[in-house]
Amino acid sequence: MTEAALTPVQAQALAQGIKGNRQAVAAVYDEIAARVGRDLPDFKTVALGRHGSREAFEAALMSTGSGAVPWHRVLLTELAAQGLIDLPEEAAGAAAAVSILPENANGSRVDVAEFSAMMSPALRTADLMYAFSLAARRVCLITIEDGPSKTQGTGFLVGPQTVLTNHHVVESLIDPETGKARDGSAAKMSCKFETLTETMGKSYLVVEDWLIDFSPVDPHPDPARVPPPDKKHLDFCAIRLQGAPGRERGWYDLSVTGSVDAETDAFFVVQHPHGVPQRAAISKNTIPENEGKDFLRHNAWTSPGSSGGLCLDNRFRPIAMHQGAQNDGLAGAAPSPNRKRAIRLASIREAAKDIVRPEPKYDKITVLSDESAAVIGRDATQSTLRFMADGGGTYILVIRGQKQSGKSFSSLLLRDSIPGDQRIIISFAAADLPADARDLARMILRQAGMPEADITRALAAQARMTTSAASVADVFAILKRALLDIAAAGTTEGKLLWLLIDDLDRVNLPQIGSRTLLDHIYSDTELSSIMRIVLIGLTDTLLNVNAGTIATEDLPVPDKVEPREIEECVGRLLTDCGKVTSAEAASLQARIIVGATEELKKWSPDKSPLSLMSGFVAGVYRKAIK
Repeated sequence: MTEAALTPVQAQALAQGIKGNRQAVAAVYDEIAARVGRDLPDFKTVALGRHGSREAFEAALMSTGSGAVPWHRVLLTELAAQGLIDLPEEAAGAAAAVSILPENANGSRVDVAEFSAMMSPALRTADLMYAFSLAARRVCLITIEDGPSKTQGTGFLVGPQTVLTNHHVVESLIDPETGKARDGSAAKMSCKFETLTETMGKSYLVVEDWLIDFSPVDPHPDPARVPPPDKKHLDFCAIRLQGAPGRERGWYDLSVTGSVDAETDAFFVVQHPHGVPQRAAISKNTIPENEGKDFLRHNAWTSPGSSGGLCLDNRFRPIAMHQGAQNDGLAGAAPSPNRKRAIRLASIREAAKDIVRPEPKYDKITVLSDESAAVIGRDATQSTLRFMADGGGTYILVIRGQKQSGKSFSSLLLRDSIPGDQRIIISFAAADLPADARDLARMILRQAGMPEADITRALAAQARMTTSAASVADVFAILKRALLDIAAAGTTEGKLLWLLIDDLDRVNLPQIGSRTLLDHIYSDTELSSIMRIVLIGLTDTLLNVNAGTIATEDLPVPDKVEPREIEECVGRLLTDCGKVTSAEAASLQARIIVGATEELKKWSPDKSPLSLMSGFVAGVYRKAIK
């Protein structure tokens, strides 16, 4: 039977409940229109001339509800599923005659005022697949092998190097007297991640000082007892892994956590029960424990090995970490399989805010992100760049070295060492720098992302040639204010501007104009809060700059590569490919690479051994070990 068309009054009432912005609603509408075909025009057409969002939504509803097929029901269902509509009580009466969802199993119609709540348990397949694909890369199986005994649990990435799990999973590796990791414990633990394309997964070892922070399990759990804030037993442990797998796999942001409605929302636990490949359990009726903020009660299926599992809310946001089955607080009572407990991630973050911060000395790149070259050596450069990014006190890095020593390669290290959402790189070759300070300011602001019209407006008051000290100072004041504004508008807290100038050992900058402007930039203490500087090849002494803020690195000669650096690169590559190797095997592999490089040198005598080796390792060798 054909459903009656929407009336203008009904469309107006429904439009009042749409709380999504115009762009979001248009995307939902156009997706439906694309499926329908010619019978339904696109959103831009039906909303043409309607400047107000409410009027545009009414027109869209009338368009979907005026044909023989009730497409408005599909539109409203999709809006409800994405949380973009919620009818107020006063609008429900006017829209009461509209059938929003299909009939219930008993044949009754769903009341229009309740359809948002009815739709909240319905999950978009695309969102579900995306959330599980992220979990497949970020959730890991933790294995502890201590002699004949073997313990397994679950963990997940919350930072570039940090895996979060329960304290009771790794408790045997922590000295209860000192609160430190036991000697030799690093060799007993590994974290294995799955991927959608590699069935065997990928294992990472932990660093020697792997224990970042922890809160012990409560030895006397009592659901009725609320411990004081300084005595909480949150049963978590933050573990630092070798390398930085989070840079490749991503991680869950503990500052953005979800929520759950006990009656309607689904609650997911992604886990490795009994050490098997990932499982995802789902349940409802998840509630706060005794109305507290630290723990949740849930009844999702779990088993030994699930401890430390990732808990997601109905919108697939991280909300908690599974802890285990709990008893009812009675002495000697066995854990109940239907009373599971999870620890809120917001409480863990509040108790340990710095667990996600990477340690620069362990955060090393082995191959560039474009896979064009391997990074052999250069650990000092990477550590210094990350030290600078973390506000360690170094503001300027000067890199020197012979021709083909890899000085210019430093710009690629900067690009890959600091995540893209945490930096804006402004890069020049010394030969490209103009003599005029005004022109240089324009070039800097352009690379920093400032619109051309805004740059012209900001510099309009300046004379064309700015070479005098007074005029350069005026240009610097404009440039400084603009850079501070750009940094403040960054989407990521702590986003830095990086100024990199290459080939300073090959080009002498004129001692006027732009050179004077650069001296202002180098010495300004306020800019140091939002800017870092890398000067490649600089041999001059920087004037009026605090020597304590400058780091200098002299690169070794490129003709000889230290065997140790090759072995370290090989070891990291093998680890990245999920292979564990011995020092002897890494040494043998390094000798093979050296031999191959010597043969390549015969064909390319103009290239340095370092350059040839880097390309060979990134290409031929890396593909071979994979």
